Amino acid sequence: MKTRIVVSAIIEKDGKILLGRKGNGVGPYPDTWQIPGGGARIEEESLVDAVKREVKEEAGIEVYDIKQVAFDEDYAKNKTNEMCHYVFLQFYVLTNEEKVTPGDDIEHLEWVEKKELNKYQYCPPLEKLFKKLGLI
Repeated sequence: MKTRIVVSAIIEKDGKILLGRKGNGVGPYPDTWQIPGGGARIEEESLVDAVKREVKEEAGIEVYDIKQVAFDEDYAKNKTNEMCHYVFLQFYVLTNEEKVTPGDDIEHLEWVEKKELNKYQYCPPLEKLFKKLGLI
């Protein structure tokens, strides 16, 4: 079984959090809301650089004030339907940019008021993270 190290970012702007919805049948965690992130290239970049790159690829924005908040792991099928061990390194970041552009396998991005976060269906690792941080 493959292991993949994934960096992901809770992105905040003006009290809102950026959420992305995965496409129908697009794994891992299809048809759920997620935060931007993806595979870290740990041989080539620092974790902070990986977060910046992944957010730029997934949402088209720059971030700053990057803070580590949690880590977790899960087992799920990847894009090619193979079981994979995911190690999540989760960060909290800020941005000054409001206009976002979905990239990679995210079909829709939207800014969500913190008080509205409990209305979405999240992938299991994000639901666990949001509960741990008291966001839902």
